[in-house]
Amino acid sequence: MELLSTDPSYAGFLIVDLIAIVGLVGAMRWLSRFLVKPVNVHSEASNIETSAAVIALMLALTGVASGTFSLTLLDEWLLVTGYGLLAIVLLRLGAWLQDKIVLPALNLSFATRQGNVAAALITGAHLIGTAIVIQSSMKWASQDANLGLIALLLGFIISQFLLALETRLRLLWTGGGLIEAIEKKQTTVILKATFQHIGAAMAISGSAHFASALEYQLELAVLAWLFSSIIFLVAYLALAEICVRLILPKNKTIEEGRATLEGAIYLGWGFILPALAS
Repeated sequence: MELLSTDPSYAGFLIVDLIAIVGLVGAMRWLSRFLVKPVNVHSEASNIETSAAVIALMLALTGVASGTFSLTLLDEWLLVTGYGLLAIVLLRLGAWLQDKIVLPALNLSFATRQGNVAAALITGAHLIGTAIVIQSSMKWASQDANLGLIALLLGFIISQFLLALETRLRLLWTGGGLIEAIEKKQTTVILKATFQHIGAAMAISGSAHFASALEYQLELAVLAWLFSSIIFLVAYLALAEICVRLILPKNKTIEEGRATLEGAIYLGWGFILPALAS
């Protein structure tokens, strides 16, 4: 309210942002419905992936909608809409890369259309994880339109590389258990994997401020982000695993409940590491 009284133009910029965001969310919703058109109109799996896509986009948009406004209303609309459309493309591209390259043994989009909730959760976790990293990139990238776009794209590449690495390591540790759990629709077990994936993205995003400190030296900034992201990811996996082994009981008779608890620990470390680094 204080901003409105001191600067009446604030309301205009706010309205422009809201209009752009509503339009972008609608576009993401219809695109996701088109890409994952369910066999059953009331497919819970399709609804889960669409919901995750919408959440991911809105999360990514917080990076560009926050901070100072542009010089004019048109510039502000172009900035938010431009980065929003780019975020939509990158989010869907990230989901496609996970489906076709990281987990080629599965056809996640087909499984989701068939009503496989476990497949939808895995895709949804990757969408949200990608959005978390994009959001941290946008906070840095949106400050400089010239270098920012390159930095955002490089940040996306780094995120996909590290999230793919986390997924492949999980497959290695579980001996392919993740694929089996998706095929058997073991949604409770899959929750652990989704929490771990989102937590990994949060840990990676916590290293973005190392790049932002070098924002006008693009090459050094990207190297700093890549190097620090790898360190954060390794620390995240190690600390979470130590915590799981020390805190949770060795008796795994109630395996489904244990999987959820392990996932909660991984997600918790995703919150803690960025806080320790800031």
